[in-house]
Amino acid sequence: MASNAIHLDNVYIGGAVSLMEDLERRVENFHKPKTYDEILSEARDGLKKTSPQEMTLDEYKAYIEGQLHNIPRNITRYRDDVTIVISDAGYQAMQSDSAYEAWVLNRVREELAFPDYLCCYPGTYGHHEVIQFGATKEDYRGQSSAIHKNDSPHVEEESYWERRLKRLKARLKAEQELFEHEQLLQKVNDESAQVESLQRAKEGLIDPFEPQKPLIGVPARYLLSMLDAAT
Repeated sequence: MASNAIHLDNVYIGGAVSLMEDLERRVENFHKPKTYDEILSEARDGLKKTSPQEMTLDEYKAYIEGQLHNIPRNITRYRDDVTIVISDAGYQAMQSDSAYEAWVLNRVREELAFPDYLCCYPGTYGHHEVIQFGATKEDYRGQSSAIHKNDSPHVEEESYWERRLKRLKARLKAEQELFEHEQLLQKVNDESAQVESLQRAKEGLIDPFEPQKPLIGVPARYLLSMLDAAT
């Protein structure tokens, strides 16, 4: 079951994590061999257009989450931790009523576009904001509290995105170690192949169309360096 709480990306930490996770998935998918049937199936799936009304509840939740993550926020809100909570009844009402769905998305859009005029005020570290939606417009609730380092003990705790960033870095470091191990194995294989090639050359068995061995893996240190630069 998909969660009813959606944590919107912090512009600095969350945005960097999402970008790196997406890049990591793209790299992983690029190196996964696919059969002709799998490629054909993906192409057919891409042609299918499913309306929100035809989705399951979990599919619709994922669809709305994607819509919310694509909503830009005012640059002065870059440090805010924003959570959108939509009840199951709210999702069902949105799914059956496109006008209500549009109202919910526009309400979030308006909220994130509103500037924080005190964003640079000394001792201020953004806001914790929770926006709640139910089955009707009357169920809408919004709560916001400023984060002050001196009077808020929870400001020192790791945020959702900071924990996610730490896990991503640990995974990338492990992938980098695996990459280096695979590179070492490839070096040994290449040296062995070179000896074999020289031996075949002596015997007049050179194949000019012999394919080169591809590079194994992708160095995760590049992803790590991009993460460190972004944060």
